[in-house]
Amino acid sequence: MERLKNPKLIAALVVAAVALIIFLQNQETITLEVLFLYKVETKVATALGTAFFMGVVTGFLAFSFQHRNKAKTETGAAA
Repeated sequence: MERLKNPKLIAALVVAAVALIIFLQNQETITLEVLFLYKVETKVATALGTAFFMGVVTGFLAFSFQHRNKAKTETGAAA
């Protein structure tokens, strides 16, 4: 029960729930032009889901890169 008091976890659950609702409501088929090279027909939910997933991965990578550099800086300064 202690985990539910974590504001980051609550925020992540709210974002995931809202994203799921948006994905489920957008089932129309659209045509996406990818880098001016080719066109892809997909559902809006798939395009939104892919963009959401790419944003999460990018955020995770940026956070881990920043965290790693901060740890290296602190270790180098202590030595």
